Formats: sequence, C-alpha cells, structure tokens
Amino acid sequence: MKKGILVVSFGTTYRDTREKTIGAIEEKIRASFPEYRIYRAFTSKIVRSRIEEAEGIRVPDVKSALEQMLADGIEAAVVQPTHIIDGIENELMKEEAKKYRDRFRYFGIGEPLLKSEEDYEIVADILEQERKEKGQAVVFMGHGSEHFANASYRRLQKVLHGRGRKDYYISTVEGKPDIHETLGQVSSGGYRSVSLIPFMIVAGDHAKNDMAGEENSWCQLFRTQGYRVQCRLKGLGENPAVQELFISHLRRALPR
Repeated sequence: MKKGILVVSFGTTYRDTREKTIGAIEEKIRASFPEYRIYRAFTSKIVRSRIEEAEGIRVPDVKSALEQMLADGIEAAVVQPTHIIDGIENELMKEEAKKYRDRFRYFGIGEPLLKSEEDYEIVADILEQERKEKGQAVVFMGHGSEHFANASYRRLQKVLHGRGRKDYYISTVEGKPDIHETLGQVSSGGYRSVSLIPFMIVAGDHAKNDMAGEENSWCQLFRTQGYRVQCRLKGLGENPAVQELFISHLRRALPR
C-alpha cells in the first residue's frame, strides 16, 4: 500500500525562515517516516500567490495536494498540520481534508501543536529553555484569533506561571491578551529589560515587522516605556523539540 503524509502549514513569503522552520519540520518527518512520501500544502491563498509571483514556485492548497496524492496512487494518507492552535485555519483545513476521507483506504489527521494537557506541559518545557538575563521579562508573540481556541494562549501562560515562571508572558497580535495588556503585566513586575520572541512556527511578517520593526512595533512600544529590548527572530519550527512534538502527533494519526 502506497503511503503519503501531507504537511499543512499557513505558509510564509519569507524564504529564509520558511526553509528553517516549515522545511525543517518536513525534513524531520521525511527522515522519521521513510516509507511515506511527503507532500506540502499552504492554507494561505495570499502567501501561495506571492510565492508563485516572486519565486515561480507553485505551492498547492489542501485540496490540490490531496488530489495529487490520489493521482500518485497514494492509498494511505495522513494530514499533519503545523498550526499552533486548533483555531480557524486548522478547522478550515480539517473541513477540506475530511471531504477526501472516503477516497483513500486509510485517512488520518494529526493534531496541532497545542491540543492535549500534555502538549501544554511539553511546550512550557520548551519555552523555559529560552535564555534570559536576570531580572528580564520574556514576552512571546502569538498570532491570536477570534476563535474560541484563542484561549490556548492564556492557558499556556497559566501553565508557565503555575511553574513559578511569572517572568514569562504570552501575548498576541490579533487576539487576547494583546500587547497593551501584557505591557501592563510586565510593568507591574518591575523588570528593566524584555526579550521578545515569536510564538509562531515561522519568524515571518509578524515577527520581523509587528514584533521587531522600527515603527509601530512591540519593540518600539517597550523602548518608549524605558525598557532595554532584545528581539529574537527565530520561529518555533526551528526548535528540534517542537519538531518532535509534531512527530508524536503525526505518529498517533498513522495506520496501525
């Protein structure tokens, strides 16, 4: 039986971080499951069109990738997202993918990064490994969502604080807590410096501009409040422990 794994990501137009993160996750999956053919899909239509325009590379959407798997004779198909939360992007991906459930002999879908209680503990372990100076707050930038799964960010911060890491904060660009709420929390902690780190698979547009940019960024906001600020432009997808967590989710979705 021919077997294939479709790795689904939101995508990014930044080639440097794309290969270090999404590409690295895909390569880890390829090395871990050599009997499977690995496919890629991006859910963002804008990202796909910009990559094709700028680089001449056509990245398929979920539907096109699954159609290609069928055309290649894949009989056992597993879809593994690189999404962080089970929010809007992940739900839309699952809805599209499930339409193909009956067209393969076996069909499975893996979980995003944060799903089970164990996932939160593992991710908290990973975040605690970030280097920091004494008396420094660490603020992780998540994407955020209007979806109820946005609560995942507060839940993760609660796990960190429950471990005594009250100098670690999870904030979001498009959800809650937002940076102004987080700034208030950091201010009450008496810190003199802040380390800003993406809590996103890639260090793309949000990380480079909204977090570390020269204008209207989180970096500038903290600096105007008198903080020394460090920005680390490294996506979660570069972290081998994050890659391993996706591998463990994928393994549970494979045929027995």
